[in-house]
Amino acid sequence: MLEVGLKGEVSKVVQAEDTAARVASGLLEVFSTPMMIALMEKAAYTLAEEHLEEEESTVGVEIGSKHMKATPIGVTVKAVATITKIEGRFITFQVQAFEEDGTLIGEGTHLRCIINRQKFIDKLNKR
Repeated sequence: MLEVGLKGEVSKVVQAEDTAARVASGLLEVFSTPMMIALMEKAAYTLAEEHLEEEESTVGVEIGSKHMKATPIGVTVKAVATITKIEGRFITFQVQAFEEDGTLIGEGTHLRCIINRQKFIDKLNKR
């Protein structure tokens, strides 16, 4: 059951394909903001999935974040998502990203909506 205060985390080692230069968000070979946001979203998505019914999932609807520190290739980055509010089908998460030594590199909020997988796909296919 989803509830305020639940936490989830995921991590990855920064690879060349995760850098700003590779994802077209800058020129430098450092962990890109889009990849940091994707890791934060994965932490939230994974946490939610662990507590939903089989026919349910979530979709991201909003994210706001700050990227505060550059991270080089080869460093492990961890994203942590904490549920801060649940309103009907909407779940709000605090999201943070840390380097392996515990240094905070990014933070923000993320909103996800609980959906029925099949109904979502059926509606999409009618477009």
